[in-house]
Amino acid sequence: MSCIGTGRLGVAFCLAALVPLIGPAAAAEPTVQELLAAQDRALVNSMVAWEETFFTLPSDVKLDETLREAAVQLASEHLARSRTLWPEWMAQERAASGDANLQGGTLSRPLFLHAINELAIWSLENGGPAQDDAWLKAALAPMACSSLPRPYFARRIAMIQAAPLDARPALLAGERDLLSRWGTKRQSLPTRPAAADLEAADQAITLLRAGLPITAVPMTPFLADRLFDRKRKPDPSDRWEQCAKSQWWLASQLADGKVDRSEALTLWRYSTMFDVNELIPDSVEPSAGTSRLAAGKPAYPLAATYFSVEGVTTVQVDTDALGNLLKARVVSRKLTVPGVRDNPPVAFETLLDAASLDLAAKPGQLAKKSTGFKFDAVWRLEE
Repeated sequence: MSCIGTGRLGVAFCLAALVPLIGPAAAAEPTVQELLAAQDRALVNSMVAWEETFFTLPSDVKLDETLREAAVQLASEHLARSRTLWPEWMAQERAASGDANLQGGTLSRPLFLHAINELAIWSLENGGPAQDDAWLKAALAPMACSSLPRPYFARRIAMIQAAPLDARPALLAGERDLLSRWGTKRQSLPTRPAAADLEAADQAITLLRAGLPITAVPMTPFLADRLFDRKRKPDPSDRWEQCAKSQWWLASQLADGKVDRSEALTLWRYSTMFDVNELIPDSVEPSAGTSRLAAGKPAYPLAATYFSVEGVTTVQVDTDALGNLLKARVVSRKLTVPGVRDNPPVAFETLLDAASLDLAAKPGQLAKKSTGFKFDAVWRLEE
């Protein structure tokens, strides 16, 4: 039996080689084809059950009845369509492997990763100008970050609840359109913003803490209290803080007027996107990961190991004339993830970044004493 847990979301599903129960009065033993078809049905049912956990609306999420009904209908339509997508994805995996009878974890794992990537694409993709305008209203609404439930669909619906009523039709229509794209090859996903842009809000907060002036709108008192509480340790997994900080920075960019609205919204989407780290089971322990890098490399990152991410990250290194490290940043990635083929692996594309940047400071890496150069960090999991 193969089980996949989803950690902090408190969800897990198990895939077993299920054999249909044949009663004593059965006329004949099931054929191999019938047994395989039964296994496929069991796998599809397990996958749909797992996906349903992302499309639930907890009763404690405060929604008006009209919006709740519309959201339930959206989720129902999507899950019904998903039931037809899973067999298609299974056929794709079997074709890619060359094994028409591929079963078990070898089949279920890439399907799992494929679906996770679809969730991430959904959180990043735009549905056109009308939906972008509506999402700007939702993202900037005063109560946009007040309710961030664990199921990601519920989180998006809660933001729609916070949006002005005149934006709701466009938001719901946009959600229906985006969900209808699952399983298709996207032609124009928004490019990941540069690291400097993604870090700009934190840099601005650092300057504020140092008493230096910045160009930004005032923070809400609650956000300011949290960010400037010197006794409080930052928590990267704090969804509320990340949402509120991203909202503040979006408002600051739009008020400044120097950033294009669509670029500002893309930055907000990446800053608040679905986080795959929420899916790592609490029971998964760090191990001494291995890669085909030089001795002294950092351990293979836990999340990258869990999600079987491999590939190459290219790091740009800037040094002074003596070869001392001034700055390092990832400038490109060529990654592979099982099951992810037609679209970029956006859910997983940064999981090797931190370990790759750590390599820039390793002894001997900067021996060139160049003022700037690039190197490739090649990451391969052992068989």
